[in-house]
Amino acid sequence: MIRAVVFDLGHTLASGEGVISEPANLLGVDEERFAALYAAGREAYDLGETDAAYWTPILESLGHPATPENVARLAELDASLWLRLRPEARQLLADVREAGRRVAILSNAPFSLDLRLVDADFADEADAWFVSASMGVAKPQLAAYHRVTEVLACAPEEIAFVDDLPANVVAARRAGWQASVWTSDADTRAWLVDLGVLLPLTPAPFPLVRPAPP
Repeated sequence: MIRAVVFDLGHTLASGEGVISEPANLLGVDEERFAALYAAGREAYDLGETDAAYWTPILESLGHPATPENVARLAELDASLWLRLRPEARQLLADVREAGRRVAILSNAPFSLDLRLVDADFADEADAWFVSASMGVAKPQLAAYHRVTEVLACAPEEIAFVDDLPANVVAARRAGWQASVWTSDADTRAWLVDLGVLLPLTPAPFPLVRPAPP
């Protein structure tokens, strides 16, 4: 039986809308150029590199001074954009909890996001948060999954996992978890129904239409 459901954050619970366009617009630069720089150092950032170490080369490459204020502004904006959950995703978290299962989030993300979790309006909707920068290990490294298994105190086969990246799902299965690639909130719900975690949604009945009085 599934005792815990673990969700990825970025692109699984949070769409990440604006993570490229908003900072690019703030800096007045081309989105494609910003996106390339954003992706280049992200792995190290998610493993605990400082805000300054990540954002300084981006700012300097785009012709902006890497002042502490500029670095902090970009780090805060980036974290806030990744902490915007879709309403349908939040409902999934609530439904899994209501079904008596534990809910956890496993995210490859920097310290800046982890530090802002305490102020997120949904922070207490998960029983446990696992952020790569704080753990010092990231998906798809097996150590990340083993750490979650240990903290949740579940057998690996008692954990269900959803992530948008196939490599992370493959690694979760290697760790003994039951795992599915995220494609939509509806597909995730259907998968959790198949696992026996959730009950199927009951369609709302059609309202009775009374004949108009003569």
